[in-house]
Amino acid sequence: MQVNHPQYGGEGVKTRTRAQEDMALACTLVGEVEKDENVRRIYGGLCHSFPVLVRTCGLCQAVAFSEAKKSSSDDARAKAHRLLLEHTGKILKIEQDIGSAIRKAETADYIHYTRRLLASWIYFKRFAVSILKVDSSASAKEDINGE
Repeated sequence: MQVNHPQYGGEGVKTRTRAQEDMALACTLVGEVEKDENVRRIYGGLCHSFPVLVRTCGLCQAVAFSEAKKSSSDDARAKAHRLLLEHTGKILKIEQDIGSAIRKAETADYIHYTRRLLASWIYFKRFAVSILKVDSSASAKEDINGE
């Protein structure tokens, strides 16, 4: 979209909505998930289940769950959880350790992080279906149950 009004920056200034930016970032990040089928399957399942974990348990506990799983003995599972944490940090624009940043956040920031993540994560879920070909959260249920 081009804005041609002087009040908004004048001739030819291009603007994008946050939703457009989130969609572009999600497409890029999901598209970069490695070609290992197991990692793709587990990560795709996490894309389906992560917002549910956030809504059910809270952002801190959902992130702590992935932090615990990122050192799993199953290499594919560990990689998928590391990717989830990395992508969460990119969405929230947190450069340091995501778990530490969320645990130390003030209440207003914590609420903002939660809302921001839930608003943007819908694109990760959609691209898990279209790019990674993961249609349901069955693989995420396997991950949560430790199977």
